[in-house]
Amino acid sequence: MSSREIYLDHAATTPVDPVVADTMTRIQIRCFANPSSPHAAGRRAYQKLDESRTQILKDLKCPDATLIFTSGATEANYLALFGIKNQAPTALVTSQRDHESLRGAAESLDVFSAARVTLPLDQKGCLCTRSLNDLLSSTKQNTSIKTAPTNEINPNIFLSTTLVCGQTGTIENMPEIHKIINGSVTRCTLHVDATQAVGKIPISFTDINATSLTFAPHKFGGPRGIGCLIVKKDAEYSPVFPGPQQFEMRGGTEPLALIAGCQKAVQQAVERQQIETLRLARLKDTFESIVCEYARRISVTPVIVCQNAPRSPHITTIAFPGIDRQAFMMAADLEGIAVATGTACASGSQEPAPALIAINLSKPVIQSAIRFSFGYTTIESDLKEASERICQILKNCTSRHLIYPR
Repeated sequence: MSSREIYLDHAATTPVDPVVADTMTRIQIRCFANPSSPHAAGRRAYQKLDESRTQILKDLKCPDATLIFTSGATEANYLALFGIKNQAPTALVTSQRDHESLRGAAESLDVFSAARVTLPLDQKGCLCTRSLNDLLSSTKQNTSIKTAPTNEINPNIFLSTTLVCGQTGTIENMPEIHKIINGSVTRCTLHVDATQAVGKIPISFTDINATSLTFAPHKFGGPRGIGCLIVKKDAEYSPVFPGPQQFEMRGGTEPLALIAGCQKAVQQAVERQQIETLRLARLKDTFESIVCEYARRISVTPVIVCQNAPRSPHITTIAFPGIDRQAFMMAADLEGIAVATGTACASGSQEPAPALIAINLSKPVIQSAIRFSFGYTTIESDLKEASERICQILKNCTSRHLIYPR
């Protein structure tokens, strides 16, 4: 095993930024009181809570929205879906590029008498806008969604989209989605999961024009154990965990140190985004070039998944047809390189990533796809050394016949 570990799994989680860690430690000591307590210490804690919430909304350009702090993006996604039950949606619409927390919630909900619809993906790994257009156009006549209750006056769709796919890195075509929604007679509640997008591409809640948006700061140098649900103030949402805190939308004492850490991470991510995007894009291009060139030298034909689609600069999924992805990942781990074969939440599964299956890639590509993801701690020397080790891994895998039949 190589002595120096190289972490190329930032899409799963990132190291906490030292500045963020210092902020949390300071707040934990100075503002330890319960923000709901009426005494001076409690009021100081509440003031910091309010300042943090206000600053996050400002940084993400949310002038007229409510921010609910949760335990993570998974809970935030559940709240986004469960909280709309009073709107009585006709259908809950997700896709295979969505996180399991959204797809799973839509499948398990029994509080709705609504259809469950899974839209296909196009060859770019994005939501198939033609299918979305057909769905919204036919809902009024109740022909496409045959299990949905008829609501001729005000058909209502809950549509989930993922701004940056955690499996392929593709960026959703939000302008086209908005064009379809705005041109439809069907009411559409739009939810955007921006967990892989904050700090990597420009984010503006106003421009995204969604009803709700979720993210988690541990994807960009912030703490784990906290997530965010941003909701338009005029949205008809109901509390899932009732309580007096957080506008009566989510009960429980607010974790002030985590919230302050989240605010600092968001601030830094937004401030650095433009420079970081360019830096990561350059590193990704160099990495892909070196690894793919070597693979071709040893008669392995690499495939960069969704190479020609708009992609986030921090994720690249490369397939090495014929090579067992699990064998590759274990070999990489022994060489001190952290990579993934799918999202971290499904890392224990031997099944291929759902988004790869949904874009109709060939079986050899799906069975050999490896996700490499980069972050603020990734430097050029890391990727050069990682490329050398990966080249050796590819050579070893082919020589030891750790392959699938072509």
